[in-house]
Amino acid sequence: MDPRRDPARTHLAAESEAAYFDALVREEGEFDPFTAAGWDTIRRGFERMIRPRDGLRILDIGCGTGQSRKLYIEHAATYIGIDLAEQALVRARAKFPADRWECADARSLPFPDGSFDLVCFSSVLHHIPDFEAALREGRRVLAAGGHVFAFDPNLLNPVMATFRHPKSPLYTDNGVSPNEAPLLPARLRRAFADAGFTAIQQRAQSDVAYREVAPRLLNAGLKVFNLVDHLFERSGLGRWFGTFVLTAGAR
Repeated sequence: MDPRRDPARTHLAAESEAAYFDALVREEGEFDPFTAAGWDTIRRGFERMIRPRDGLRILDIGCGTGQSRKLYIEHAATYIGIDLAEQALVRARAKFPADRWECADARSLPFPDGSFDLVCFSSVLHHIPDFEAALREGRRVLAAGGHVFAFDPNLLNPVMATFRHPKSPLYTDNGVSPNEAPLLPARLRRAFADAGFTAIQQRAQSDVAYREVAPRLLNAGLKVFNLVDHLFERSGLGRWFGTFVLTAGAR
């Protein structure tokens, strides 16, 4: 059996991710890795790929403390954020009480078939060892003609591959959740297709400026990293080797 699909292992993985982010929010009070400009880069990528209309029923999977809400809310008639970390949801509810926030596993969504016009995986698939199951669930709750969008760290990016992939000799787990690992664009594209999504679009994306990183000593060079990442995008290389990979599809 593929260990990523072992029910016992995947259950433990979900529990460890929830515990990690619960502790992080209790200690830090927030989880917001990107600058306003970084979030705006992702928002533009989302709007370029999806071309969303207004009045959508939106499900945001991996909403955390509600930071990703800003990417989608302009187009929402209804917005529901789900996450495994209850402490993150407490924070989200306090900030945005008019929206709906639920603690749920992406692989077993508590919604009927066809409930949403847009399903978003907000930097969450790379935390789920068997993320293919989450994509199948995302398609199940998506209405016919609806769209899916995801963004995740890109294993083809040199920095992500060097410092954030567990198989790298320079890997550091400081600031990394227990099951987190960047993903190959080809694996994501294949998983979207296998889940039944069509009209799949994908591109890597640089110029996603970080507000802070771990280990904290690296923050001293963060302005330089963000500048280099900006230039990477301007050069055209960001389309393939950017820090994040954006993937979209339709049902």
